[in-house]
Amino acid sequence: MGNIKLAQPRLAIMLLFAFFAFFLILTPIITGGITRLCERPEVAIRLSIIIQDILVFILPAIATALLCTRLPASLLGLDVKPELKQMFLAVLILLCSMPVMNVIVEWNKNIHLPESMAQLETTFRNMEDSAQAVVDNLMAGASVGSLIVSILIVGVLAGLSEELFFRGGMQRIFICTKMNPHVAIWSVAFIFSIFHFQFFGFVPRLLLGAYFGYLLWWSKSVWLPIVVHTINNSLVVYFTWHNVNNPDTVNPDTIGTDLTSSADILLICMSILLTVGLILYLAKICKANIK
Repeated sequence: MGNIKLAQPRLAIMLLFAFFAFFLILTPIITGGITRLCERPEVAIRLSIIIQDILVFILPAIATALLCTRLPASLLGLDVKPELKQMFLAVLILLCSMPVMNVIVEWNKNIHLPESMAQLETTFRNMEDSAQAVVDNLMAGASVGSLIVSILIVGVLAGLSEELFFRGGMQRIFICTKMNPHVAIWSVAFIFSIFHFQFFGFVPRLLLGAYFGYLLWWSKSVWLPIVVHTINNSLVVYFTWHNVNNPDTVNPDTIGTDLTSSADILLICMSILLTVGLILYLAKICKANIK
């Protein structure tokens, strides 16, 4: 299981994007009503994100799979269960890559466009500020209960919905069109990063999206990128919540970012070596299990 052929993969692509476009237009109408009815901004934002994830990501993927094949779970990669060893290694890779990813995040965040594009840069940074405002409202509340709700929405639901759509739906269908798997993985990662509308976080999100894509391709199971995506988002939520409530503690986002420090440079080198080595090992054991 895990591999599937579609009789009309191009039709499947058209259906996936048609459903996506329809619900993308419908969602603001629904969430706009919720925002007007809710007195508490954080509640309105949480409900809006839940509705958006279900309508824009989950429903298009499931509807397309149901209409295009008699084996929808197989198309989406839901019928293959990843091994515990694969999940452990995939999460370990995520953790080992943190120092080098922090450097990439800082670099991308501090990119400046040419003076002729100053207005565009201002627009991009305003979009970043708006996105951060949404996160601040979503993370409102110092209680553990608030943290758990945020993890369930931003971690679990977002991890499930985005992987089901981008990797289980889009990437799998792209590959069914005989597209080169590497081209499909990076194309979907590009679309995945673009969709977040955060230019100053584009590169790290592109790399993360490609990593999720390779996890699916190697394992043939969408559950593997779902688990890793969920853990990644949950860690981001936890660290954000912890830093807001404990501003004097070390921020994990700054680990390895001091390029004037020999210790941080050594940490980055170790991060790169461990990440690459573990990725190659994970790919090897995934392919061995499929055979």
